[in-house]
Parts: sequence; structure tokens; C-alpha cells
Amino acid sequence: MYKEIEFFDWTVKLAADISPVVDIKAKKLALVESNFEFNGLIWIDEKNQLQIKPTWDCKISINPEEKILTFERVDS
Repeated sequence: MYKEIEFFDWTVKLAADISPVVDIKAKKLALVESNFEFNGLIWIDEKNQLQIKPTWDCKISINPEEKILTFERVDS
């Protein structure tokens, strides 16, 4: 099950255990788990390009046509 949020002109789907922390002014979205484990960072850079920095245990699916990012935790 996923929850969806809007991040500028992108839809971000998050696994149920991942929570968003958004800073609109800085154009940044941090992803954390319920135990505050960091899962990744998304931001819009100065050229208005989407940047993504995931952690090693985070799976990201990108649908550029529909502008949808999906984040899931990958269990080792």
C-alpha cells in the first residue's frame, strides 16, 4: 500500500512505512522511516531539474511520462 504526495509537479508514492518531510522554500523532500532512518532526498535544483539521492536500501521507480516517483524499502 502506498501513500501519495505532490512535490511540485511530481507525484511521489511512498511505501506505508516511509514519511515525507518537505521544505518548500528549499525545494527539498526528505524521506524517513518511522524510526527516523533516512531513506533519501529529492530536490529541485537551480536549473529546475529533479535530483534524487537515495540510500543503498531504497528502491526508486520513475515514470517520466506521468511524472511519478515510487519509493520502496528494500530488505537485505
